[in-house]
Amino acid sequence: MARVGYLVAPGEDAEWSFVVGCAFLAALPADTPPPVLAALDALTGAPTVEAESLVALLPLGGDRAVDSFAVIVQREPTDEDGVPVSVIVRGEIAVDVFSVGGSRRFAAGDIRPWLLADFRAVTGLVIGGPARPVVPAGLLDSGRPFLGGTVSASRLFWTLVDQPESMEATIIRAPRPAAVDADTVLRVPRAQEDTVILPARGSRGRGRAPVPAGPPVAPDHAFYGFRLPDTTEVRLDVACRLGRRPRPARVAEVPPPRLFEVVSPTSAVSATHLDIRQVGDSVVVTDLGSTNGTIVTLPRRHPQRLGSRQSLAVLPGTRLDIGDGNIIEILPASGD
Repeated sequence: MARVGYLVAPGEDAEWSFVVGCAFLAALPADTPPPVLAALDALTGAPTVEAESLVALLPLGGDRAVDSFAVIVQREPTDEDGVPVSVIVRGEIAVDVFSVGGSRRFAAGDIRPWLLADFRAVTGLVIGGPARPVVPAGLLDSGRPFLGGTVSASRLFWTLVDQPESMEATIIRAPRPAAVDADTVLRVPRAQEDTVILPARGSRGRGRAPVPAGPPVAPDHAFYGFRLPDTTEVRLDVACRLGRRPRPARVAEVPPPRLFEVVSPTSAVSATHLDIRQVGDSVVVTDLGSTNGTIVTLPRRHPQRLGSRQSLAVLPGTRLDIGDGNIIEILPASGD
């Protein structure tokens, strides 16, 4: 059994319209056109609903485009201490996900059209603007109770009634390789290793490649790594850029990324081809506007092309083909 509440804090505007149904939660900007909200509200009584079908109701282009939103859908229950959910986010919104292992923040940043992730053993959710801090566990019960429908507020809280009293924020352990069992998201079958982020299929960025930003990695954090074609292994304690003649981004980063040249006799590899970095507990690869793209082979999956200026979160064991026989392999996390 779960409890839903909303909050309009003193000094804060009711910047979001929250739609609460039997099987989903949705958050959209307060100025979202009423027909869009009505289409979601019509589904609040449905016992089951697919996340993709909800997103299909949200215009992503034109004058009525919904630039920011969050959609959370409950999946089939398991015997774990919590509820499995799928979360889709776009734009300037964040979802704090509390689970048996602690909490983490899920936000899309500049990645378009949206990001999707699966979480397991979820015991609480907080939805709102990304500028606010992670909400202390005690505040989860302070919102005004809400049974369902549409409400305007600054934050929405969802929590299991029988959740533990303490849900201090902790770092969830990094995911390990696992079997793939869906078309658009990788599910890692461990209660505390539960999140792999993928952009929507067919998404195309515009302009400069949106390299995802993320929380700084603590010095004692377990770092992923990758293996270069010459078998050199590199730890992802900072971002890395690969290409024939790689260059740093125009906007300076601190610390600056490491640059790795690869041999490309036919110039199949672009000068600055690929960015690899650790974002929290995920490895995110971004094609930096290469001419020929990047072939990504996820564990136990068929190869797929990462198009120009697309980002993808990947698992250890993933192989990245950037051309001319240059294969990059993502390595498991290590505390060494």
